[in-house]
Amino acid sequence: MKAIVLSCDRYHPITEHMIMAYDKLWKSNPFVFRIPWNDEYPTFLKERFGDKVEFKKTPLEFKETIYELISDLDDDEWIYWCTDDSYPITLDEEKANKTYEWVNTVDDSVLGVIFFYGEHDRNNNMVNKEDGVVEYDGIKFFRRKKITYQWQHQFFRVKVLRQMFDSLDEPDEDLDYIPEKYSKYLAKQLDVIMARKKANSFWDLIHEGKWYVISKNIETFGESTSRGYMLSNCEESFKEYGLSIPSDFEVSPRRIIKT
Repeated sequence: MKAIVLSCDRYHPITEHMIMAYDKLWKSNPFVFRIPWNDEYPTFLKERFGDKVEFKKTPLEFKETIYELISDLDDDEWIYWCTDDSYPITLDEEKANKTYEWVNTVDDSVLGVIFFYGEHDRNNNMVNKEDGVVEYDGIKFFRRKKITYQWQHQFFRVKVLRQMFDSLDEPDEDLDYIPEKYSKYLAKQLDVIMARKKANSFWDLIHEGKWYVISKNIETFGESTSRGYMLSNCEESFKEYGLSIPSDFEVSPRRIIKT
């Protein structure tokens, strides 16, 4: 299965860290991580991960990046959506594999499956625990009432990811950006963009198919960066994995862990 990574040249060390975390916590993961590059081919990623990664040359703009990453994939094909701005800290490998197996058995009415049952959803009645429950090999999944955690790692149909980015706007044409500024723009503005009326075409997908979340959370995630700065939890994780902090990232004292 293709794992679609939203990234850019500057963030490739962040991508490396994210994939290393998966290799450690989900050694049997079935993914080939498809990674964009802009001006500098990430040879170091190919040397480290071999056939577990593949690359697509893309423009800097995030919409065009996604369109290129999925250009050869069928709309109904399953992908694993994994921005490099999050990384797993803990993960139940057996249940992750069972979730993957179940995803490959469902009919075309299922559009999304996530095995991160986050605090927001748990506390805000975002799932149907009565007639929206399905079970696979001892694992229960709740049908979701709303689309949430759209940036969190999860299984999507290709057409879902396409619609998600169709509903977004690029920065205003007069925005004076370079890659470093652009990454800060993304970190700060993507959620703002998705609150605009145009994004309703994505949110309305909840009514056009079935969306599921595992009934008990099986993983913990850390966020890697915020507004162009590396977070302190990511700095600590980099050191645990024997990675050097990129020289063009300042480290913020902030920590963001999702449970």
